[in-house]
Amino acid sequence: MSNKAIALLKVLLHGDIHLDEITKYVDLDINSIERNINVLNEYLHEKGIKPIKKVNNMYSLENRDEKFSEFFSKLDILSSRERQDIYCIRLLLDGYINLEKERQAMGVSRTTAIKDLKKVREFLEKNEINVESRNSKGIFLKEINEGNLYNILCEKIMKLFIDREFLSKQRKELLEEIDILEEERYLEIYSQITEKFKLKKSSFSYYAIYTMAIIEKIKGSIDYDLNGIEKHEEFNETLLEMENLKTTIILSSEFKKFLASVALKIRYSCDLNIDLKESYERFINKIQELFELNEKERKELYEQLVNCYAMGYFDKKYGVLWVRKSPNSERCKRLGQVVEETLKDLGIEMIYSDILRLAGCITNFFMLEEYGEGFKVLSVSRNIDNEYSQRVINSMKVFYPKISFTIQSFLEFRFKDRKEIESYDLIISDTESYSIKNLRKVNTLSLREIQRCFIEYVLDKRFLKLKK
Repeated sequence: MSNKAIALLKVLLHGDIHLDEITKYVDLDINSIERNINVLNEYLHEKGIKPIKKVNNMYSLENRDEKFSEFFSKLDILSSRERQDIYCIRLLLDGYINLEKERQAMGVSRTTAIKDLKKVREFLEKNEINVESRNSKGIFLKEINEGNLYNILCEKIMKLFIDREFLSKQRKELLEEIDILEEERYLEIYSQITEKFKLKKSSFSYYAIYTMAIIEKIKGSIDYDLNGIEKHEEFNETLLEMENLKTTIILSSEFKKFLASVALKIRYSCDLNIDLKESYERFINKIQELFELNEKERKELYEQLVNCYAMGYFDKKYGVLWVRKSPNSERCKRLGQVVEETLKDLGIEMIYSDILRLAGCITNFFMLEEYGEGFKVLSVSRNIDNEYSQRVINSMKVFYPKISFTIQSFLEFRFKDRKEIESYDLIISDTESYSIKNLRKVNTLSLREIQRCFIEYVLDKRFLKLKK
């Protein structure tokens, strides 16, 4: 089973999805999607699982009501990349592997296993880890860079935890074998750290900690390679806080240094990760150019968008898949296309759902910039429910507390002269739209409709400056 077929199956498990949407998540053209669907249906039929159905270019998988993890645990599918990761984890954890035993467990030919192992060896050699084959005994580690070994092992096992909803039989069994600690106790430590330093929580940083704790338990004391973070000006202060953690687990002094490095990586993710920082800088610079942002706007956007961008960066790095339907708003779709094309032009890969999330974050930034002190909104309706209208205003003021929001009846509005009308930045009305350029028509003066008007207004204004 190919990597793309498996990725396609994961997408379908998220719910009914249109053919055009599928192409956003898997690197396949329409004909290739059809072929892979046929391959998947043959496989599902063999397993006694209902097939993928297609109606009006909408695909659905009837078994999706089950938990993803329960569905995948019944399958014995492995991509070449997943097989290689299993070989790599086994080899780095145990110091050797029996290739014959492993390939039989995976149900692949010896030729396939040798090809997979060749790629694993090439990858490890690039990271200063060499292996050797011993006749009738297996493949053994020979020369190793310990820092690289633990970092690679941590990332490979982290991926199992992060991808645990989509683990097929062999990967699930490997994770269950490795998962030898009490996860909730380490979650308590993680919560203490994030609350103490006011850090953003994520599965990536948590599983970095939990996975390395597992590795230390299996391998024994580790001299962690902190990649120079120990020289950071806040490292000693952060380490002191780690020494003072109240835990029910005895943590080694070296592991506490590792915890301090993780805390700093979370806080300064875009400064301490060179690849992330470089790609983020290029992206922000391009957005600044496209929308003609001044330096103040660039700086504020940089700060507001950094966590969202970092999440997308790590989702792509660890192969996290989550599916988000495209927005209905044409303006939001257009901004999504701008972000998608910008990333593509810069050679930056990101999952489509994260592209949409980035577009949403940029929209929120534009709205916070626009709807500040002095922005005047007038809502006009033929039928005013004062109590409901006030609730709508109060809700909008939560998001935009500095705007002026006035509600009038259609009768009162008819007597306003042009100067009064033009004094408002935005007029929202469920009446006739007339020829007033700052008026937006809604079907009803609901919170949802008013929010839509706010989004359309600000994006239309920003698109006027768009250099594209």
